[in-house]
Amino acid sequence: MKDTFLGIPFYRFYFPGDIKGVEEACKTLNYRPNGSNMIWDGVIENGYGGSDLHRHPHPELINLFVWIDQCLDEVAKDMGMDNRLKINSAWSHLNRPGQFFYDHTHANCFVSSNYYVSGLEQDKTKWFWPNPYFDKTNIWPWGEWEEDKFFLTHEESTEPGKYVVFPPMIRHRAAPNSAAYDRITIAANAFPDGYINSSGVSHLDIKVL
Repeated sequence: MKDTFLGIPFYRFYFPGDIKGVEEACKTLNYRPNGSNMIWDGVIENGYGGSDLHRHPHPELINLFVWIDQCLDEVAKDMGMDNRLKINSAWSHLNRPGQFFYDHTHANCFVSSNYYVSGLEQDKTKWFWPNPYFDKTNIWPWGEWEEDKFFLTHEESTEPGKYVVFPPMIRHRAAPNSAAYDRITIAANAFPDGYINSSGVSHLDIKVL
């Protein structure tokens, strides 16, 4: 399903497979501290070969990523792209009770996405887009900073089994985990694979590994 926020498409899908099986698979992963949350220790910050959860051999994760690839095919088709959107990085985050994910954007990708493994519906992910009336001005007529006034926002609830595809450059963050158990998500970035041609004068031939 496609939703729009200021005309910007947000794509939403629901996993038809074993949601609990994916959760149990993610619980077998090792995580390390990452500021206000925990991150899968398969992420390598410097060098090649990290952030490749989409290649993990666990059967439940294999099934999930086969389905995610199908979702990305639907997104590419809706965008009118001849190229496939292929995952170029994927990883997992874990929030213990009270932990949250800070404001951030995603680099080196064409689309970003998030699969909700576990958590409570009231704990939302929130995206922030500058309000053009106040962006890059020095006018603050109402005194105190009010984030929801000076930014236009979009929210998604934490629903296990939900998968959301969104533009990578929009700032977003996750609310603190109010559950008494760990909240887990899987993130995946994707990029167009193959020949990209613009009017015959500007072109790229990209292979997503």
